[in-house]
Parts: sequence; C-alpha cells; structure tokens
Amino acid sequence: MTTCRTVENDAFMKRRHILLVFLIIATNLSVTVSQTPRRRTPARAESPKPTPIPAASPETKAASATAPSAVDKSAATLGIVNGTTITSADIESVVTSAIMNDPDLYLRDFYQDRDKAIREARQRALDARINSMLIAAQAKKGGLTIEQFLEREINNKIAAPGETEIRAVFDTNRAQLGNDLESVRENIVNYLCEQRRQQLYGDLVNRLKMTNTVMKHADVNTPNLAPGTVLAAVDGQPIRIEIINERMKAYIYRMETQIYSAKSGAVNRRVNDLLLIAEADRRHVGSEEIVRTEITEKMKPITDAEIARFYEENKQRINGDLASARAEIANYLEQQQQEKLNTALAEKLRAGARFQIFLKEPVPPIFNVASDKGPARGDANAKVNIIEFTDFQCSACGAMYPAIENVLKNYGNRVHFEIRNFPLASLHANAFNAAEAAAAANAQGKFWEYIDLLFKNQNSLDVESLKKFATQVGLDRKRFDADFDGGKFDADIRRDIEEGELYGVESTPTIFINGVMLTTLSADGLREAIEKGFARAANNK
Repeated sequence: MTTCRTVENDAFMKRRHILLVFLIIATNLSVTVSQTPRRRTPARAESPKPTPIPAASPETKAASATAPSAVDKSAATLGIVNGTTITSADIESVVTSAIMNDPDLYLRDFYQDRDKAIREARQRALDARINSMLIAAQAKKGGLTIEQFLEREINNKIAAPGETEIRAVFDTNRAQLGNDLESVRENIVNYLCEQRRQQLYGDLVNRLKMTNTVMKHADVNTPNLAPGTVLAAVDGQPIRIEIINERMKAYIYRMETQIYSAKSGAVNRRVNDLLLIAEADRRHVGSEEIVRTEITEKMKPITDAEIARFYEENKQRINGDLASARAEIANYLEQQQQEKLNTALAEKLRAGARFQIFLKEPVPPIFNVASDKGPARGDANAKVNIIEFTDFQCSACGAMYPAIENVLKNYGNRVHFEIRNFPLASLHANAFNAAEAAAAANAQGKFWEYIDLLFKNQNSLDVESLKKFATQVGLDRKRFDADFDGGKFDADIRRDIEEGELYGVESTPTIFINGVMLTTLSADGLREAIEKGFARAANNK
C-alpha cells in the first residue's frame, strides 16, 4: 500500500519546493561522502587539482590558435596556460549553463541578482523563525512536544497518493524518468507527499498567525540596523537582528562557494583542454588519439567479483539486494575507473606545463559555534575544536564517521571532538528516535559505543532495534527505556536543531573546525582543515 513518510519537525518547510526531476535522478549509491541535504552543498573544487579531460572541442582549438601572446593582467584573467589567457568571458557560458541547470533555485537567483537574492533570503529567514516560534508556542500550549504537535496537525492528515496521481506525474515527466515506473515510484510518492505537507504546513501557520500575536517591529532589510534591534516578536518573544545576520553568513558563503565550484571546474577543464591540444600538436596527432590511448584503451571490464565486493562493503547504504543493484554498481565502478584515468592524464599533462590559476576561493566565515553541549572527547582546551552536526540515519554521516575516527586517532587529546544532533526527520523516519536513544546512552557513559552500532545498522533503527542495541552495549535497560520512552532529551535535541539552523546547517553531516565549516567531506579534507586550525592557532598567539 502506498503511504507517506511521517515527519517529526518542521525543518523541511524551510526549503524551497524540491524539483521532481532532482528527486528522481538522485543516486541511491552514497559511496562517496556527500551530504544528506535539505539543499545539497557541493564539495569545494580546488585549483590546480586536475579535472577530467574531455576531447578538445573545435571552439577550444580555435581559441588556442588565435589567443594573443600578451597576458591580460585585468581582474577578468582567471588563468594562463603556456602564455594563453583564460578570462571570465571564456567560461561565462559554461558557468551560466551549469548554474541555471542546477536544481537549487536559490543558487540561480543568487547568480542572477546577488543583492535581490540576499534581501529575499533575509526575509525568508525571518519568516521561518516566526513560523518555528508559532509552532513551538502552540505545541507548548497543548502540552505537546513539537514533534507530537506536527504529527497530529500534519502527518496524520496527509493522504497517500493514489495510483492515478502517481501515473500522471510519471507520464508528465517520462522524458526525464524513463519508462520504468517501478524504479521511480518511491521518489514520486515522496514528491507528492511533500506537496501535501507543504500545503498543510502553510495552512497551519496561517491559522496560528490568527490565534497568536505576531508583531513586526523593523524591516529586516533596513541598512545598518543597530545590534539588538528587534525585528519581530511572537507572543512577546523577540527575534533580534543578530540571529538573521548570523544565518546570512552561511547562506552567502554557500552560494559563493557553489559559484566558485562551477567557475573552478570550468577553468580547470579549460586548462586541461589547452594542454591536451598542445600535447597533440607536439605529437602531431589529433587530441582524440591521445584520449583513446590514455583513457579508452586502458578501461577494463568490471568483473562480478568487483561488483560483489563493492556491494558487501557498502550494502548498509545501498537500497535493494545485489541483483537489483548490480547494473548501477557496475556503472558507478566504471565511472570511477574512467575518472582515475582522466585525472592521471591531466596530471601527466600538467607535470611539464607552464600554467597559473588566479581564481580565488571564497573566504569562509567563522561561526561562534557553542561547544560543551553534546557528547565529546579530547581535551576541552585543545587548539582545534571539531563540532559535527549529524543524523544517525543519514548514509553520508555513516560514511564520514569512520573517516573521522581514522583521522582523529592520530591526534589524540590534541583535538576536541563533539557531536551535536541534527536529525532530518522529514527524510529519515527514525532519525529523531535514534538521536534520543544516543542521548539516553550518553547519560550512562556509553555514547560512543552506542553510536558505533547506530552507524553500522542504519537500516535497523526502529524502536525495538534501538533498545536491543542498548542491551548490546551493556546499558541499564530499565533506566534507558524510561529515558527514551519518556522523551527526556527531546528539548536537548530541539536545541541542537535550532542552534544548527542558526549556524546555517542545512545538510548532514555538517562539520565545523574552530568555527569554519568543512566543505570537503573526506578524510583528506578533514586532515587538511585540522592542520589549518593548528596553524591559525599558532599565528594568533
């Protein structure tokens, strides 16, 4: 029977409407660490790290043949390859196309009109804060938790989509979805349920605005508002300018980083393209000949043993059995192989080349992320403080956790590591309960042992399993069950979510190193950020 997932908080309402096609084409194989998003955040693209080499296009060949020898020193110069300049104009159409085809509508708005997008984002942030306070106030009046209130007012009222609706969406989007309805059915159902949730949520907020007192005091976009300025109040509780300003730091950095990523990718591809042409000219062959000998002919068929091994290593994060996932795994492994060959060729071409890239990465803001509010280990006074906002049902969090453990074991107490909760309950039905269970385990000093089981068993986080894990790690079950069943730590989890939203957390895992948001979610990215943290601490003495 078709059903809609339940939702335990209102976080999903702070996203713009998700595009159906984006929901459908999102891969189920979370084998590299990519965040589980409210809105997806790409990893940083670094220069001069090689990017895959395409066959040189006729346009690029023409550009390299006619490029001026004089170097343009203007701000529009993004790179130089063997005396040939790469300007903003050279990559503008590629970057614009990439961003305008991105499913993130906020990014498109920001790219087209930065100032307007920021004004709209500030208003959205204020409206979202008002809505959250209205929900919290009404839940309190009824003696309910926010989750219980939303369950009653939204989740229990969502009608499951019928077959006619599902097929109508499928037929309308068949060009993007293909011809197999069953392979995309769940995503279509989630899409339709999300529409219903948004409608119910909007109706609920409108009703609450009529029964609670909402006072507007200052325009959130008034320039140079003084610290402490009250923008609005809900039943007498103020919303001050500092909350919105802090939230905007993360929003602007995220937008600028995504645009930088698109530009960096375009510049690196341009560098590789020009180097490929130069190498082809040197060898007196076509560029496609080099691609054939260095990449195409080196590709090896993916074996059944490789597919089986990959499945066993990643089955906790793969939907379905080996048979159903075989084709997708094979395709993924083939893409990985090709990317390695692409990178190897790029590095080979760059090794003896003269090139510079001038594109500058956005400077990350530093957030004053409150510490000592979650389970932690390491010296509390360490020079490097890592705070991770996580979701125990999030596959990306599960993939990143062992990488974090592996990196941190080399630092010992020199690094302080703390975990805060950010369950994306609109996406993960068991995430909030898992956070409560982990808090109950922490109360008995067994947090780290307990979350090891959570991350290793992400497909089994129902209430019965959560209690079984408590027994496995040796917890006092009577105390654990009382804490867990009684919702003893609900308020702490809610506090983490609200504070995470203030710091701009919109996906999991989100990791801060000394207040700087980690943008490359990998062991190497974390290690690099930690070393930078030590370096900054030494320079600030």
